[in-house]
Amino acid sequence: MTPTRPTIRNSSQVHKGRRALWSATLLVLATLAGGLQLLASSPARADAPNLASRNGITVTASRWISPRTLEADVSTSLIATVAVNGPHRIRVTLPDGYFQNPTVRYPVIYLLHGGAGGNSAQWTTGGGDAEGISRGKPVIIVMADGGKVGWFTNWIDQSKGAQSWADYYLNQVIPWVDGNLRTVAAKDGRAIAGLSMGGYGAVRLAQDRPDLFASVASFSGAVDLGDMGTRTVVTEQAIQYGFPANGPFGSPFWPNDTVWNAKDPMKRTTRLAGLQILLYAGAGINDADVLERTMGQSADRFSKTLTANGVPNFWWMYGRPGPSVPYGCDGGHNFSCWNFAFNDALPKMLSVLKVPTTTSTTSTTTPAGTNVVANAGFESGLAPWSCAGQCGRDSTGLARTGTGNGWVRNTSGWNDLHQSLTISGNRTYKVTGWIRTSANNTDGYFGLRTTSGQVLGEQRFYNLGGYTQLTVTVNPGSNTSVVVYGGLWANGDTWLQLDDVSVAAV
Repeated sequence: MTPTRPTIRNSSQVHKGRRALWSATLLVLATLAGGLQLLASSPARADAPNLASRNGITVTASRWISPRTLEADVSTSLIATVAVNGPHRIRVTLPDGYFQNPTVRYPVIYLLHGGAGGNSAQWTTGGGDAEGISRGKPVIIVMADGGKVGWFTNWIDQSKGAQSWADYYLNQVIPWVDGNLRTVAAKDGRAIAGLSMGGYGAVRLAQDRPDLFASVASFSGAVDLGDMGTRTVVTEQAIQYGFPANGPFGSPFWPNDTVWNAKDPMKRTTRLAGLQILLYAGAGINDADVLERTMGQSADRFSKTLTANGVPNFWWMYGRPGPSVPYGCDGGHNFSCWNFAFNDALPKMLSVLKVPTTTSTTSTTTPAGTNVVANAGFESGLAPWSCAGQCGRDSTGLARTGTGNGWVRNTSGWNDLHQSLTISGNRTYKVTGWIRTSANNTDGYFGLRTTSGQVLGEQRFYNLGGYTQLTVTVNPGSNTSVVVYGGLWANGDTWLQLDDVSVAAV
């Protein structure tokens, strides 16, 4: 028997490895329609954050998207004026151990989405892997709507409704988060990052208020508003979604482009002095990926301008990283690269943020023989396993044991199932899993890697006609966050099934 699969889709080359005044009359101490609606696997009601209406943000409803991610429905006002036409949503991904450590405060990363209809769900259920990337990290991730084409700016033409996105983020969202969650409410407790439109927004907001952030990261960001290709994208997308072409920044043509120039990151580089600056963009090596080439060239000019003005920065133009790179970034304008970039940027951000000394009240030493893999046999669905390429879960009698197993299947590229784990450093681990494959498999790998993609130990496998146990013994050194994976390079219709995975200290 072969695994359940949807219609095969050709993938891209995939490799292993988004005003602080408020009236007392608006203070609402209740949460979402009488209380949070929790999923069965979510924290107990008594543990849930009390998301109060404050700082011009009114909470109207909320729900758990996953055991770690909470979504709130909100509307806004700025004193007597609505800041942004709504309603909107804010998603918050909490760190592991948030409820078990009621006195610990955590830094926050504000993660901004892209344009052309992007929203607060983009970094979690819209292709982004914010949950997986932040698993085991002592940080809160906040993802708030920024409008379909809001550009994180206060619009020049607001004839179609309120569009004061800079005010919304800086003067409402940030104090609302600090007032509702256990945050490090200071400069060294905040970072901001985003993709595409959100990459511009992250840099723009950090330049507006460098006193609020310790780190800023742009992933394929539109960081050069002087580029006519970028101006064309902004105006065309505004029209596409029913807004005036000149809405965000006014006329893009000289001599009436004063707002474009005033809000251009290229002309405000010294405002980022003292912040950690992380820039990522692709080379756009595919002929059709003109957009990413534009963003990559813009980021390159921005990095050079920063350097020329004495502002240190980190700049990576990626093309086609090797097979050990997680998420399989192909150098394009897509989530395989934005996940890759965020995965690389997050440890750098945490190095300048004020993080708690511990995120758990339990011992940091993994007991010998304890399997640290969650849902090791795929008995409770797919999560927290993630996919590179095309993967899923079978519940049709194809498992080695129990009722579930994971699968990957595709016609090309790298495809795997992977899960991030928190382990004890400098201990030896036995990594085991049971795999069977299609007869044409010639290039499969099972093992453990770092979150940045370095292989710590793996076993290559070929055609496995029946479930076969694979075993790797690994000492991860000082690494305490690792990724277990099983996957293959597809060559024609190629598949594997994975079950009963274990990572246990010896």
